[in-house]
Amino acid sequence: MNRGDVGFLRMRFDSRQKVEPGQTEIETIDGRRVPVKLIVNPRARHVSVRIDPTRREAIATAPSKRHLKHAAQFAAERAGWIAQELSRLPRGVSLAPGSFVPLRGVEHELVYKHGRKPAWIEEDLLPRLVVQAPDVALFEGRVLRYLKDQARQDLIDRVAHHAVTLGVKPERIQVKELRSRWGSCSVDGVLSFSWRVVMAPPFVLDYLAAHEVAHLREMNHSRRFWALVKKCMPDYEAGRDWLHENGCKLHAVGMAR
Repeated sequence: MNRGDVGFLRMRFDSRQKVEPGQTEIETIDGRRVPVKLIVNPRARHVSVRIDPTRREAIATAPSKRHLKHAAQFAAERAGWIAQELSRLPRGVSLAPGSFVPLRGVEHELVYKHGRKPAWIEEDLLPRLVVQAPDVALFEGRVLRYLKDQARQDLIDRVAHHAVTLGVKPERIQVKELRSRWGSCSVDGVLSFSWRVVMAPPFVLDYLAAHEVAHLREMNHSRRFWALVKKCMPDYEAGRDWLHENGCKLHAVGMAR
C-alpha cells in the first residue's frame, strides 16, 4: 500500500546529455540550496519532479541515464516550488527526552531516567513515556525498541482477528522501518508493517492489519480485494483516509530538522 506524494510535475524531454544518478543541488531565486535526488526509472515516459514526504526530499526522475541532465534542469526550473513543498512538510520530531510523540493517537512526553528497567507509561494530565537507559546516548534506541514492540503486540492481535474472519493464516508478521509503504504482503504469506502505525489511533492500525490480511486472499486492489477489507472492517475508509491525510506526520518522528 503506497503513500501519496505531496506534489508531482512533469514535462517531455529531448536532452541527450549524460549525468550520473545521485544527489545534486539546485538554487532558489533567493539563494537557498535545495538537495535533489536524481534517479532513473525505465518505466517513466517523462522527466518528472516529485516530493517524497517519507524521505523528506525532492526526487527528479528520468527514463534513462542520458536524460538525467534534463531532469536536473527541470528540477532547477522548479526550485521555488520544491522549496515551498518541502517547507510544508511537518517539522521533524526527535526521539529525545522532552519530545512529544504520539502513541495510539495520544501525545506522550518522552522522559529519560537512568537505569535498565523496561519502559512504562505514567498516566497524568499529559501521559509520559518513561524510558530507562544506562546512558542518555542510548535513549533513542530504547524508545524505538519500545514503539516497535508495542506495534508488534497490537498488529499480532488485529492480524489474528482478521485472519479468522477471512479464513487465512499468515506465514509470519514483521514490524520494521518501511520507507515506501505502510505494509506489504509477500507471495509466501509474510506480512510486513511499518512500526510507525502504532503512533496512529487504533482504528488506523486496525485498517492496515485488515488491508494486508486481505492480500492473503487477493494480491491486488480489485473490487474483490476491497470487499474482503470491508468484511474485516466495515468502516475501513476512515483508517485509509487518516493515513493519507496524516501519514507524513508519523514519518516526521525520528527525523528532526
